[in-house]
Amino acid sequence: MRVEPLTPAIEDSFLKFIKQDVISNFFALLDLKLYREETKFWVALEDAEILGFMLEHDGRDLNLRGGGKSAAELLDMASLTEPLINIEPRHLPILKTFYGPLRRLGPPTEEKIATLLVMGMDKKHFKPIIEQNPKELGANKLEAVGNLYRNFYDEAEMGPITRDDILKAFRERLIYGTYEGGELVSFASGVTIEDLSYVGHVYTLPKFRGRSHATSTCSALVNALLDRSEKVIIMVLADNNTAREMYRKIGFIETGHEFLAFKARKIR
Repeated sequence: MRVEPLTPAIEDSFLKFIKQDVISNFFALLDLKLYREETKFWVALEDAEILGFMLEHDGRDLNLRGGGKSAAELLDMASLTEPLINIEPRHLPILKTFYGPLRRLGPPTEEKIATLLVMGMDKKHFKPIIEQNPKELGANKLEAVGNLYRNFYDEAEMGPITRDDILKAFRERLIYGTYEGGELVSFASGVTIEDLSYVGHVYTLPKFRGRSHATSTCSALVNALLDRSEKVIIMVLADNNTAREMYRKIGFIETGHEFLAFKARKIR
């Protein structure tokens, strides 16, 4: 087995590999199509067969996918000292020999590792619920959306988000939001790559929760995404029962994909 950077010579083979399970590998497809310059890809090969890959995105995120046989060799190439990690559960024992978990993704608990479940939906099963008045948001709403993004990142302890990050979101994603008393209180954003869409962020200010803002913004966003793709997916914390139930109500069902997400520090 050998591990090498992704190069044009193996990019077609890499695309075929990630499309074998595009839900598991969606972040790789996203970064390959939209964030190639900000992402380092490492690919594990045996002869000409791809066994797995690791990506490091924007100096912050580390994703690991593929067979357990390749995990250690890929992690030997990791350069990030305190990344936000997203892995398959089977990779955890090996990963812990390279990184020590610090805290989970999402609201802090005693557990240092969060479990993410993937939920998906197609047009046939979509059941929109719109009780507020969601609107598509353009770059003229940069400051208002930026405030919500910063609140979201603070609550999830995902680190800082810059003005450039928010501008990039407007260029590459659909964003919908709802207002109360003239204030933007909720937003949802999503992106489409080929024939699959991903809802990346859904957030409502705490004092406005329980008023169908998230349900309405998510419904409007999914409706727009389904005009662009056959299927929409979202990742949700396994212990966030409120969010899971809301997504079920509008038509999402669990796909069976499960990942672990947490902040970690490099130990070797």
